[in-house]
Amino acid sequence: MKQLYPRFFIVTSTIIFLLLANERGRAQCPGSQPSGQKAYDTTIATPEGVNTLQIKFPQFNPLSGMVTCVKLCITITGVVDSVSVENNSTSPQTANVYYNRTDQITGPGLSTPLSNSVSHHYGPYALGATNGVIGSGPDFISIAPDTVLNAVSICRTLSDSTVLSQFYGLDSVTYNYDITAFTSITCTGGNYNSSISTSAFVNFHFEYCTCPPMVLPFNVRQFNVTKLTADQAELKWTGFDDPLYNYRYEAEVSRDGHNFITIGFLPMNSGNDPYRLVYRATGGESGVYFFRIKQVYSNGYSRFSPVREVTLENSDFPKFTLYPNPSNGIVGIKFDNNYSGHFFIQIFNSQGQMIVKKDVVINGSSYITVASLESGVYWLRLKDIKSQKACVNQILIK
Repeated sequence: MKQLYPRFFIVTSTIIFLLLANERGRAQCPGSQPSGQKAYDTTIATPEGVNTLQIKFPQFNPLSGMVTCVKLCITITGVVDSVSVENNSTSPQTANVYYNRTDQITGPGLSTPLSNSVSHHYGPYALGATNGVIGSGPDFISIAPDTVLNAVSICRTLSDSTVLSQFYGLDSVTYNYDITAFTSITCTGGNYNSSISTSAFVNFHFEYCTCPPMVLPFNVRQFNVTKLTADQAELKWTGFDDPLYNYRYEAEVSRDGHNFITIGFLPMNSGNDPYRLVYRATGGESGVYFFRIKQVYSNGYSRFSPVREVTLENSDFPKFTLYPNPSNGIVGIKFDNNYSGHFFIQIFNSQGQMIVKKDVVINGSSYITVASLESGVYWLRLKDIKSQKACVNQILIK
């Protein structure tokens, strides 16, 4: 049997800021893939029987520079803690154990999981006839702890600017790590009991490739969003633009704070006048709207302002709130006045996944309960089936 050697990895990364002598040198940063900035590096021991972990690492502050790539690496030491087979037949049997395991990580930017699979064969084992004593005797075999993955690393580098946009902010990025392990056992007589337990030591190393502000200037300053009317908002910012660089501005909006779409383009101006853009809520939706400004360079790389939010309303739609908010798990809808109608409800999590959908008929009730959720931030979309108008509100589950 192999011996189990837990490994812990210490990785030191240095951020190097290059002071270049001319504007041409400064503009080359995106193509040269500058040195990385460590965002997260830790080793986690998964307990026996635990096969799912949630890993969070900090987003990159857009005021600190520009992200040109994200490097994701996991290093796995996978352990079979125990495998046992017991013959329940009155005649001897020969047993073979086939162990199969897949480790994978999913999350932002990974269109396919970052994964590794391994198979291992134990046996054949000669098992005597059952002796009636569970867990011992010649009819029982137990495999001691065995390391089947010895510091196996799998990595991926994300560099698509449309993917990198979700790594900007002051919050965190969430990934899910899953272990899927099972055994296939063959016994000549077919009458047996078996069990398996598996665990891992996993090092997670996430790293940003960055350009500091001195290399590519970030010229979105004093960005604010002001509500003009019930359904309109004004986006306003200043640029302090530098004619030596070629870039434009794009205004973006989101209903969930994660998935943004472009609502307008503005070229770089030569003066210091503020940039302005007026947005009107479309589709008859009410609720919280999130806005940001995207600075796009001629080479395709982008940088983002902080996100601002404002609540816009649709006067034709019944006014409602999510109650209580924050909540300890219950999601309820409270209408300002008694209202009757047929609605379609969708609830989305912070990754944009729809986790609840249902039809409800309201007959004059001012409050209804629609779901029970685990802790997190969610968005509820309520659409009137008859008018097809909708609105979105956010709820926090503590």
